[in-house]
Amino acid sequence: MTSLQLRSELFVLDTPPRHGLPGLKMTAKRYYTPFSDSRGLTLLFAHGVGAHKEHWEPMLRYLFSHQNLEQSSNRIREAWCFDWLNHGDAAIINEAALKRRPPGDVSIAEWAAAIASFVRSPFLKGHRLVGFGHSAGSSAIILSTRAFPLRNQPFIAVFLLEPSMLSRELWMSHLLEGETLMRRSTRATLRRRNMFNTREEAANYFRERKPWTGYDPDVFDVFTQHSFHSVVIQNGSEEETKVTFKCDMHHEALAYQDIESHFEATDQYTRVCRVVPVHIVFGTIHDYVPSYYQDCMTDVSQGRSPASVRRVPGAGHGILQQAPEALARAISVGLNSITTDSTSHLLHRL
Repeated sequence: MTSLQLRSELFVLDTPPRHGLPGLKMTAKRYYTPFSDSRGLTLLFAHGVGAHKEHWEPMLRYLFSHQNLEQSSNRIREAWCFDWLNHGDAAIINEAALKRRPPGDVSIAEWAAAIASFVRSPFLKGHRLVGFGHSAGSSAIILSTRAFPLRNQPFIAVFLLEPSMLSRELWMSHLLEGETLMRRSTRATLRRRNMFNTREEAANYFRERKPWTGYDPDVFDVFTQHSFHSVVIQNGSEEETKVTFKCDMHHEALAYQDIESHFEATDQYTRVCRVVPVHIVFGTIHDYVPSYYQDCMTDVSQGRSPASVRRVPGAGHGILQQAPEALARAISVGLNSITTDSTSHLLHRL
């Protein structure tokens, strides 16, 4: 791991009302370094199902180090990583509100609206924004762009990392495979052990199981440090302290079934890629998402024209967890293609 030490601040952000009810809270971390440059780029990150905002940290250390060597306009000013509203720290803060909702009710589209609300906030006024999403987070970042006029987008570039987006037509033509994959992911999450005596016991359990066996060691450390929290349960007449996931397993399992948001994101990506450079990074191993997902994202005949496509050798769908350093290198190439002309997209013009 690079010796770079990221500094971070934790934020709890309000989100827009939904169906006349107060919005949930969104937790976020702002990352920066002593050499962060105010003329540089502000990066926004959305994670995938079952992950949380801290999963980005190992990759971010490499990325900040790479960009520190570039001209000031391509350095990183700061990075913001968000928790899905029922994942990570947000799941703890929203626990009472989430119990009043049916499991699976926090869609990718609702998270996207929360991200868009933050993009409009004073926090980012005048910043040059670049959006990043991994897996389902790609759909969240893309759907957040619907809150802005197509010709006046807040992002000067977008990066989609192993996106799980697909057109409705392709989903229907591979319906049996898609539904089987969705059921398998749902079932595996619900069957997973969810309660441990200590954090160390949890770490030892997952260290021997897929997909965690393929995690980069630094990412695995982040996983064990930030995925769990302590709960007190009643055992007969006695209380016991146990360790469990912050994200309720039912919320995580049902997140795999939010396919409608992926369809909508694919349609929006087709529109957005005409006005904003969209860079895509895939892994070379089709271990979870079938190859036709990649074909869909690069189908020029359907108007899907990414600015660049890069592939990280030896990585699969969990590219963020498996290969943070290689992913940072691939992202750096795209960041360095951003020109200073992109200042015309400054957020204060919205």
